[in-house]
Amino acid sequence: MGALIAILAVGARGRDIRLQFLAEAATLELAGGVLGLALGEFGAYALARIAGWPIVVDPDAALLAAALTAAVGILFGFYPAGRAASVSPIEALSHE
Repeated sequence: MGALIAILAVGARGRDIRLQFLAEAATLELAGGVLGLALGEFGAYALARIAGWPIVVDPDAALLAAALTAAVGILFGFYPAGRAASVSPIEALSHE
C-alpha cells in the first residue's frame, strides 16, 4: 500500500496506476509460467529416465499452458488495478 500512496502523491493518473498493476501481474505470471514449464519439463524427463519410459512433450501443450497462465494473470490483475486506480490520494494517505 505504501507504493500506491507514493504513486498517488506524485500525481499519477488512474491509467498510470492500472498500467503499473497490470505490468506487475504480467511479470509475476510470466515468471510463474516459465518456472512451471521448466519444472514440468524437468519432472517429465526425470520420471521418464527413472522409469525407462519414452517421453514426448508436446510444444502445443506448453503454448496452451503459457497462454492460460497469461490469461489468468491478466484477468486477476484487472480487479486490483481498477481498485487501486479508483482510490483518492487523501483516502490512501489516511490508511497509512
